Amino acid sequence: MTALMRIFCRTFLLLLLAFLSAGSSAQSEPKEVTLTLGGTEQSFGYISKLLTRVLEREGYQVNIEYVGNLPMTRLERMLAQGGISALTLGETDSRNQRLKPIRVGMTNGLIGRRILFIPRDKQSEYDAIETLADLRASGLVAGMGEAWGDVDIWNLNELPVQTVSGDWKLLYKMVASGTRGIDYLPRGAHEILNEWQDQPDLVVEESLLLVYERDHILYVSPERPEFAQWLEPILERAQHDGFIQTIVNEFYPAVFQAPINLHRRRIISLESH
Repeated sequence: MTALMRIFCRTFLLLLLAFLSAGSSAQSEPKEVTLTLGGTEQSFGYISKLLTRVLEREGYQVNIEYVGNLPMTRLERMLAQGGISALTLGETDSRNQRLKPIRVGMTNGLIGRRILFIPRDKQSEYDAIETLADLRASGLVAGMGEAWGDVDIWNLNELPVQTVSGDWKLLYKMVASGTRGIDYLPRGAHEILNEWQDQPDLVVEESLLLVYERDHILYVSPERPEFAQWLEPILERAQHDGFIQTIVNEFYPAVFQAPINLHRRRIISLESH
């Protein structure tokens, strides 16, 4: 073997050992990711727990930053501009164009189990409703934020709906007043669970469960396309093996207790496509 060949082999061996050492070191160090999230304390608590648990299972060290309980329209703008990392939302064509969707259900279907906020003295108007036809015939009007995916579902099912722009939380008072042409506010089972005690002028309608087969998905900032690329298969695995369902069950067991009573309601199925 010539001297030049010996030098080449020695150099190659040193480079190979350096590469293997670096790879081993990288694998032994925890992967770290920082997520900036917003929303109500309850929604933030849930999604931060879900993402933390899912990512930790994959070996990541997760840091969470909370920007606060801001209006949803503002959070969407922040997401588009990179001010927050991710947000759970109903899927719409407009959002799919502006944001990076990861089409994995984030609530194990709870968002598609809609229960109604109504004024305190209006339960009798709902007692005789048993079918979708009954609900249509009642003429009762739903109130929703204008960007909600539910608007399309209510329109598809020929149910009257009135929307508000800006902060959808104005709907609480609009429904309670009984003078704004809005009769009820539909909320996902886990959402109304977190909200009913804070709404003294509203009650949880006792009997109905409006069901459609659609879930909120996770939207990621278009400023972080690489984040969406590696997060998507992680969430798909968590959904496939039931890990997301486990987290939902841990976080929202009270949906089966009063006043939500998810398992004791008359189901009205809604078309969603």
